Amino acid sequence: MVDRAVLSKILIVLIVLVTSSTYLCYNFLFTDTFNTFSKTHQVLLRWPKRLTSSTNQHEPFNDIQIPTTTKTASNQATSTGVGLTQVRANLSQKLHEALSNSTEQYNIIIWEPPFGAKSTNHLDQSKCGACDVSYDQGKVHDPMTKAVVFHFNQHKMPQTRRSDQYYVWWSMEGPPALRELRGMKLSEYDNVFNLTMTYSTFYRQDSDIYSPYSIAADVLQNIQSSGSGDPNKDLDQLISKKNAMVIWMVSNCGATKGAQTRMKLVQDVINAGLPVDRRGGCFPKNKPAPRGQQLEIISEFKFYFAFENSYHCLDYITEKLSFNAFKGGAVPVVFGAKKSDYQAVVPPNSCIYVDDFENLQNLVNYLKYLDKNVTAYKEYLKWRTMKPEEMPNYGRSTKLCQLCRVLHGINVDNLFNPFYSEKYSSIPLFGHSSAPRVVTSLREWFYGPLSKDCLANY
Repeated sequence: MVDRAVLSKILIVLIVLVTSSTYLCYNFLFTDTFNTFSKTHQVLLRWPKRLTSSTNQHEPFNDIQIPTTTKTASNQATSTGVGLTQVRANLSQKLHEALSNSTEQYNIIIWEPPFGAKSTNHLDQSKCGACDVSYDQGKVHDPMTKAVVFHFNQHKMPQTRRSDQYYVWWSMEGPPALRELRGMKLSEYDNVFNLTMTYSTFYRQDSDIYSPYSIAADVLQNIQSSGSGDPNKDLDQLISKKNAMVIWMVSNCGATKGAQTRMKLVQDVINAGLPVDRRGGCFPKNKPAPRGQQLEIISEFKFYFAFENSYHCLDYITEKLSFNAFKGGAVPVVFGAKKSDYQAVVPPNSCIYVDDFENLQNLVNYLKYLDKNVTAYKEYLKWRTMKPEEMPNYGRSTKLCQLCRVLHGINVDNLFNPFYSEKYSSIPLFGHSSAPRVVTSLREWFYGPLSKDCLANY
């Protein structure tokens, strides 16, 4: 027979083991590196504890009725009931009140600067709430540090983690760059992060934190603020200075399948009879664009090839469109994302879509037609004379400003998403949700919705 004393000790050990396992799950212990997580360290996350402060607690505004939304055949969001436009208008005063009350300053730590490059991140308290953004890892244990942002290329995480902090996964690269070039599977990050914040000009409308380089409304405001005050006059002047047809600037010559595809695409366009001025790292023998004069050079061309290094990757649209083409004043010819993804975020009638043409010869013929027909060409630039509030995503807070709002319990920005859907309805506009907000599978979220054209095997 088993000695009772021994049996008692065994039971005590079992109780301690069960208790310790439970304790570990609730204290988020991370002792491995960012890229070499073992299954031992993948613990289930809970919703971060409600942020307690007498100055930033807002009861939900129950008088705001959120409409039901669906997607039409053209992939545009439509609504029934009150309508999103009216809801957005009704938010103005309540948002102002909430921001005015969000005075307690929270810390947001960017754990390591992306690719080693630090940038200044000053947030306007009147628009974002009170938050200090820094790269100071020493503040990670400060009780006022409510969010820690990790760029995908980082290798180490804090050894311990507080349950009242948001962990935010941030990527400034597209899926092919992570999966094909770096071999990142992302499955080691199951249940690790609370929020996603993804990259590029208009990428991933479904990110928790929308992190574009710019949005159409901001681009237009910038263009008009630097003009003469008469958008029509500025447009005529822009068109009058154009003396060349097509320019393309590129530095990724074939590192990904998509990059190889676009190199061949441009060569095929040239073979079809369209002259293309090719510049950048892929064409070192051609005349380079002097530093600081890139936009000035682009403005002399009628068209800019905004070709992505991936094909049909969900919402993947980079600075080639907003910074190079739109700000440079050329009509973008676009290839990469699906047409519906472009239309959700770009100014109306502002792009020429390669996918619209049955073959490249038809595309070449159309560009040559526009080159000779100023009236038809001008239609693609008329958005520059519109009002910023007529642009997609107007009024939407983005990036770290949106994150600061979330920390203060202000979650209104998804209402300005052109693809707003009911999935956001569980998050109160003002206040902290009691439901879990955890990225259960980063791999599935980042790679899963992509077409085989984007990633054949993830």
